[in-house]
Amino acid sequence: MELVPLNLAALSEDELLEMFPTPMQAMGALIHARSANARAPHALNAYRAKLRTAENAMRVTLAKVVRDLAEEYPRANMTERRMLAHADERMIAAQDALDTAWLLYEFARDYAKAIAQDIEVLRSINANLRPEHR
Repeated sequence: MELVPLNLAALSEDELLEMFPTPMQAMGALIHARSANARAPHALNAYRAKLRTAENAMRVTLAKVVRDLAEEYPRANMTERRMLAHADERMIAAQDALDTAWLLYEFARDYAKAIAQDIEVLRSINANLRPEHR
C-alpha cells in the first residue's frame, strides 16, 4: 500500500487515476463484503452460543465452589461463601473463560457492523464510478 502524496497538484492525471479503484475492483470489493456480511449471522450465533455456554459453566462452577466452601467454612452463610468463591482458582478460570467468550462475541458484533458500514461505502463508490466509466 502506497502513501498518498500531499501535493496532489504535482501529480499527473494518470498518477491520480492510479490512486482510485477501478470499477471492477470496487465491484469485487462489494461482492466480497456482501459475502462476508451473509456469513455474519451464523458466526454471531456461534459466538453467542459459546457465550451462553461460558455463562452456564460459570454458574455451575460457582455452585460447586460454594458447596465445597460449605465444608471448609461451616459457619459462613451463603452470601459469604459466594463472596469467598470468587477467590477460588476454579472460579477465576471460569471467569476468564466467560470474559474471553464475551470479548470474542463483541469483536464479532463489531466486525459485522463494520462490514455493514463498508457495504454502504462501497455501494456509494460503485454508484459514483458507474456513470464515469460507461
